[in-house]
Order: sequence, then C-alpha cells, then structure tokens
Amino acid sequence: MKINKLTSFTVFTAALAGASAFAGSNDALLDKLVEKGILTQSEATEIASEIKEESEGIRISTKGKETVKLRFNGRMQFQYDSLGAEYAGADQASTNHFYFRRLFLGVKASLDNGVYAESVFDFARDGDEGDYGVSFDKAIFGYEFSDTFDVQLGYQKVPFGFEETSSSSKLQTIERSAVNRFFADDIDFSSRHAGIHVSGDLAAGFSYAVAAVNGAQGEGSRLLGKSEASNDLALFGRVQWQADGLTVGLDAGQQSNNDVVGQDVTAYTGYVNYQLEGLDLLAEYFAADMDGAGDVDGYALRAAYRISQFEPVVRYSHIETDDFVIDVPELLRRAPEPGSAIDTMLAGDNELDSFYFGMNYYYSPAVTFMTGYEIAEGEAENGDEYEVDGFRARVQVLW
Repeated sequence: MKINKLTSFTVFTAALAGASAFAGSNDALLDKLVEKGILTQSEATEIASEIKEESEGIRISTKGKETVKLRFNGRMQFQYDSLGAEYAGADQASTNHFYFRRLFLGVKASLDNGVYAESVFDFARDGDEGDYGVSFDKAIFGYEFSDTFDVQLGYQKVPFGFEETSSSSKLQTIERSAVNRFFADDIDFSSRHAGIHVSGDLAAGFSYAVAAVNGAQGEGSRLLGKSEASNDLALFGRVQWQADGLTVGLDAGQQSNNDVVGQDVTAYTGYVNYQLEGLDLLAEYFAADMDGAGDVDGYALRAAYRISQFEPVVRYSHIETDDFVIDVPELLRRAPEPGSAIDTMLAGDNELDSFYFGMNYYYSPAVTFMTGYEIAEGEAENGDEYEVDGFRARVQVLW
C-alpha cells in the first residue's frame, strides 16, 4: 500500500517541477522580492491582501444615505485524496477521490460611521450525515474603537491554536496537524463559535484576543437542534508577541459540559513561529484537562523552506490521551470512515504519531499547487495497532 501511495506522491511532485517551464506571475514584483529573500511568502501574501483591502472596491449608499464600501473575495481549493489503512496487518477500506475542499465566497462592508461587517460562505459542504448545503465560515460585525480595542459580534474562530487560527490559504501543509484537529474537530473545543470577540495591539510587539462565546460550536442560537440544548458559555484568551519574524504566543480556553466529551474541558497551547527569508519554523504544544475523561497532551513540529517558487515542507505530530477514544477520520481528515477497523481505537490510552512530507509550488501569490504524503501510526491500551497512509494534492486559487 505504501509503495503505491509513495509512487503517486513522487509522480505528482515531479509534475509540479515540470510545470515550472510554464510558470508566470500576476504580481512579478512580489515574486521577485520573495525570490531575493527580502520578503517571506507569508509576508508577500499579506501585502497582496492589504493592497486588496485598501482598494476602492464598490461604493454604494444605504437607505440611511450612508456610504458603504464593499470588498469581495473568494477561495477555491480543489483536492485529490488517496488514503488507505492497515489494521492487524490487513488492508482496510480506502478512499480515492477528487472534490472541492473549500469554495469560499466572502464580502466585507465598511460603513462611513466606522461599523464594519463581514460574511464568508462555504459552498463545499461535505454532506456528512446527509447534511448538504451552504455553511457559514464567518459572520460578524464590529467596531474598532482604537488599535487596542476592536470588538466583533458574531460567528468566527476563537483564539486557540496558531495553526487553527491561520488561514488555510497560508498553510504550508494541505491539512492541519492531527493534534490540532483533535481540539478543533474531534472534541469540538476550538474553531468557530458565536459570541463576543475582542482583540487589539498592545505596546512593544504584544497583542491580545479574548472571546466569550457559546460553549457548543455552531452558527446560530438553536444549538444542537434546540435553543435550550446548550446554555453553557466558554471563554478563550490569547497573548502574543511579535518581532523580527518571531511570533511567540500562549492561548487558553475553558468550556463547560463539552458536547463530545460530556465533561468540562480546560486547555492551553503554547507556540513559537519563526520566519527568516524562505525559512518558516513552527512548534506548538497542546495540553488539556478533560475532567473525568482524563488528560490529553501533544505537539506538532513543522519546517518549510522556500526555494524560488518551490517549498518543501515536513511535519511531525504526536498526541496521547488517557481514557478518551480518539476518532481517526477526524484527526486524519477523510481517513477510512465507519465500517473499517480503525474508525476509532477500541480502547482508551491512545497514542498517535503522524509524519507529513510535502512540496508546494507557488505559481503566483494567488495560485498554489500542493502535494503531500502522510503516514500515521497509533497504538491503544489493549495493544491494538493501526496505520494510515495517504497522498493528497491540491490546487488553490484566491481572488
């Protein structure tokens, strides 16, 4: 199984190298600055976004005769996954398909009175459990009182996890790490919540963010199907320091009656991200107390290096749980679904190690080609062992 997946990965990576003969750029200046090491790829992407943000956009007048500036944006990620698994030495069910990972369409409105609003819709809903349609990725309105006090009301990601709160358009890996996905997807702790979000810049490179939100993930008041189903709130906070390409941060969160675990969850993550010319390094550590469900801890290490328009990337991720049984398809997105022997580990005290190797090709600041090969191995308290390996490829276009 591994040989076939690794062969596919090699072929797709070689195809990216061949595409360099046809490489072009819609923004030659930013590409040249990145190539000469004056800007990192992340900085170039951020500058391109700022230029777009400051453009005139479309101006209209509302009923109240206020002028509104509208800015539209979009993100399209077309992806191919080929994932398989082995349990007790036997091959299990596999996945092999093309699909749209994300189809985002967003609009931001800025009123002359200082109020702003932003909505982002995702048209690539997976249809899990038969649920097809359009979902909200973000829906907020707010007012920036000052650089140190920006208030937003609505639905967006809470400040927990460096990789989780980084836009997927800027990540060097096709999917986020297994330990990150445990908190965002397996136990529904972090990611998107509705409530009050406050952020701002402080002196000497420090910044902060806090959120008081619905404890359950969801975009409306009728959480989990009923308005009275979950009345618990959650609190999240972040402190960050940035200087000379270095970002150091500490995030924390507290959630009562977690809907997946059935217990109170208190968690934190500390991280360091360093960028120098084409180099991008990230180390992130997670820990959580899930009350009666035991403790969880893990970490992820990522390294990427931009060489002209190419960027090799490697990542290692590790997670351990006491009693909680992890869900493999949640930690390794689109790994074999229920019906295979490794949908979840059959006992607690789970341990998972994941290795990722990838190659990215930046055709332009708005167009990126990505390939990645991931191997994950795990073991449970009762001795059960499982293995997942898979190849992914993605084309991303931003506008």
